[in-house]
Amino acid sequence: MNRFERDRWTPTIRAALLGSIAVVGMGSGALAQGIVYDTDVVNNGEAITLEYWTPYGWAFQQDWVDAYTARHPNVTINIQNQPWGDYWNKLPVALRNDDGPDIIGMHIGWAAGLANLLEPWPIDPEALATDYALAGSNMIDGDVLFMNMSVVHGGVFYNKAHWAEAGLTENDIPSTWEELRTVAERLTQRNADGQMTRAGFCYQGVFRDLITDLNYQSAAWNFSEDGVSAAMNTLAAQENLAFMADLYGDGGVCSPLIADTNWDGMAQGRISMGYAYNWVGGWLNGNSEVDWGWFLTPAAPDAPALGRNNVENSFAVSAASPDDEKAVALDFVKFVIASEDLVLQHVLETGGVPTRRSLLDDPKVQENPVVAAAIAADTLSRTVYPGPIPVAWEAGYDYVRDILAEGGDIDFASVLAEGEAIANRRLAGSGFVSIERDYPGAGAFGE
Repeated sequence: MNRFERDRWTPTIRAALLGSIAVVGMGSGALAQGIVYDTDVVNNGEAITLEYWTPYGWAFQQDWVDAYTARHPNVTINIQNQPWGDYWNKLPVALRNDDGPDIIGMHIGWAAGLANLLEPWPIDPEALATDYALAGSNMIDGDVLFMNMSVVHGGVFYNKAHWAEAGLTENDIPSTWEELRTVAERLTQRNADGQMTRAGFCYQGVFRDLITDLNYQSAAWNFSEDGVSAAMNTLAAQENLAFMADLYGDGGVCSPLIADTNWDGMAQGRISMGYAYNWVGGWLNGNSEVDWGWFLTPAAPDAPALGRNNVENSFAVSAASPDDEKAVALDFVKFVIASEDLVLQHVLETGGVPTRRSLLDDPKVQENPVVAAAIAADTLSRTVYPGPIPVAWEAGYDYVRDILAEGGDIDFASVLAEGEAIANRRLAGSGFVSIERDYPGAGAFGE
């Protein structure tokens, strides 16, 4: 029986998952601590070296290592930063050997493929759920295999200077997609030849994220009832794809030629509003002079969800590592997740809503305008977590995106049917089972 099979999630874990979603917006004042780090000596005080592979350039990873080795000076942890694509290609092979990495930087898209190569954490799920919302999202077949420290979701970034030039104020922030289209038309600029020089609203680089959001807003699931197959060719998805195509059509508010991605286009001043996940705010701060604002993804007043949320993973431990290295690696991850200060570093750099409840009111967290607005709007309880979707699923919507980019007349049902077939061929045998229907607002969705 596969580790991802739905019926093997225990009632306790499912309750922890749903309960933690319900209270994510609560303050932290009366919350008890669940995970306590109290290890005095590791590896009997004898010298030991661990290898930590990561595709992330996050500076705080070294801070985590330094804090741990300061407490346990007999431990050396070598961090190896690796290129993104190469990392995921060679990691499955490396994790099958006891001379591979002991600790690995993790991403939700590879959870399904790597699960059987990861060591379960010896942590009580109920203790984890005491400290962390979405605690169940760390679990596969009842085991904690990785750590989700922050949650990200879609929203709209906008250029405040463009907004002012068009005579728009905060009173014009759209709450529906119809309102957004109207605002985008005011922001769009063309030259004398009719060529678009500034786009009003784009979804460059995030096509599949936006259509997934629109499907959830339309009360349509993105996976089959049993959770094992993609459900792309639905009536709602056809209508949403038609809407997205119209944004790029004749008289539309964006063009495929305007920029490769929303964030690049905004940095260049060529896109006025762009849909994207939380991290783009930090990227714009580091790569442009744009004075940007942000607002929640528009949705109809009766929408059952704002869209999808996703989790930022931290690390996992190789099951193939020698027992002594594995024990210290597991102690290291417990050390990190038990520390508010170390988890805070992750939250601030990834720009997501912290899953650690005690950080929701932290002044440094609240300084991020995207995160502060997301917490205030209780977005985590209004967005759907579908589970650790494998990157294999992305190929289906990537096909749809590429057909859409070609322009011309498109049979949306046929294109989505082919995309669904591509996704399901890739998903077959992955072991993935979506948990989207565990969403607390699932009652408003159709079957």
